[in-house]
Amino acid sequence: MLPAFLVALVVILVALFAAGPIVRRVRQLTESVRKLGSGSEEPIHVEGNDEIAELGTAFEQSRQTIQAQLTSLRERESALRNYIANTTHDVMLPLSVLQGHLVSLQQRIEAGESLDAKAIVPSIEESQYLGSLLHNLNAAARLEAAEGLTHRDPIDLNPLVERVVERHRPIAKRKQIALEAAVPESSIEFHGDLTLLEQALGNVVQNAIRYNQAEGHVAVILAGTAKAWTLEVVDDGPGIAESDRAQVLEPSFRGSEARTRHPHGMGLGLHIASDVAKRHGLRLELSDTKGGGLTVRLIRDAE
Repeated sequence: MLPAFLVALVVILVALFAAGPIVRRVRQLTESVRKLGSGSEEPIHVEGNDEIAELGTAFEQSRQTIQAQLTSLRERESALRNYIANTTHDVMLPLSVLQGHLVSLQQRIEAGESLDAKAIVPSIEESQYLGSLLHNLNAAARLEAAEGLTHRDPIDLNPLVERVVERHRPIAKRKQIALEAAVPESSIEFHGDLTLLEQALGNVVQNAIRYNQAEGHVAVILAGTAKAWTLEVVDDGPGIAESDRAQVLEPSFRGSEARTRHPHGMGLGLHIASDVAKRHGLRLELSDTKGGGLTVRLIRDAE
């Protein structure tokens, strides 16, 4: 019996000795997985080339996937909170101004006063500003929530330019500003996010109209080929001082002329245009218009 007992004891000791590293690695894996519940971002790593190591690799891949999804959700939640906060705060002032205009019109009508077409212009301008502000806040939130572009589709720039110009023509007409467009005979195709590009160009055109004076001019000119092209918005308005041109592309900065003419503006327009340009690999340049005014260029350089 004694030899058999000794043999059994030796077998048990050998088994325990051999199982020791496996048990240690299983405990290491178990501890790493438990840490995930406490929000740990420590990578899961198990040495070896067996099934335990493969299980550790699978857990690590799942951890990375879940972490990426959580990060994306946090960014979207932050962007949504900022959007709601900005919208609530920034819309209140122009909305109050619009309500004031409408109340004034109502009182004048009730008093039997005769109104001409110009009486409603301030209300129209405030409603247009509100629409522009909401579009820009939406674009800013979308850009803040993503590092790159969520869409990159083939875009024909010719009809894009024409749509933006036609959209702003009634506004220009009411301000007695001539708005024209010129595009090449051959279409220029570019891959990008259509909504963001239209928003960027619309912001530049709207600024050119908003800060110009009656009898002014704004021209939107697309020239070049698919490999290299330039999109210009040229106006003969007050322009932007050279000292302000770098800062005016930053969020919430507005030049002195803009602050004077529209003191409740947000300064988002050119910042969004600049951000959209960078994400599309384009250059945005500001320069003086010959004879006075501002020229804004979106440039795609030849590769």
